Amino acid sequence: MRGAAALLLRARDLVAAGWTQAADARAADGREVDPWADDAVAWSLLGAVVAALEEQQADAGGELPLGELAVALHALAGFVDDDSLTGWNDAPRRAQGEVEAALTAAAAETA
Repeated sequence: MRGAAALLLRARDLVAAGWTQAADARAADGREVDPWADDAVAWSLLGAVVAALEEQQADAGGELPLGELAVALHALAGFVDDDSLTGWNDAPRRAQGEVEAALTAAAAETA
């Protein structure tokens, strides 16, 4: 599966596996790591999008799928009521399910 929907659904799967706030990604011991790190086990909204993009870039032979990213972010903007993905993710009352739901809804918009 490729394209903006695939990017968003992969990001959703990462968030479903583990979600974090106040960092793009975390290892099992709680320390901050890069979203694409092998030891990442939890991702923020932005971190999950970055990790999914990194995977798509590797699948595309190193070419960054900027068009797919633009479509994905445009769709996601309809479900995130903040100018910042990090700010929205890190809102004090934000829940993991809300992040998953936003990614699922945005993916449906792009399909």
